[in-house]
Amino acid sequence: MVWFFERSDNVLELETRYDNEKAEYVLEIRAQDVASQTERFTTAEAFRTRLVALESGLSGQRWRRKGPPVLLPDGWPDRTPSQ
Repeated sequence: MVWFFERSDNVLELETRYDNEKAEYVLEIRAQDVASQTERFTTAEAFRTRLVALESGLSGQRWRRKGPPVLLPDGWPDRTPSQ
């Protein structure tokens, strides 16, 4: 999924997906004029905790979610993750 946030004229994208080859949850953060950042998590709990903290931090910095997330056709687990 790709989530979009905006603040003034700036746009921030958060992409969340599952890497089936490495069995990891992936978070990519992309913003204008900033190098993209990739974070990987081995458990759903750690991934979820990071997403909640990130969204809370963005809200505190006055970023607002822009529209619904875009569902990506891939990036989903091939099977239920073990963790």
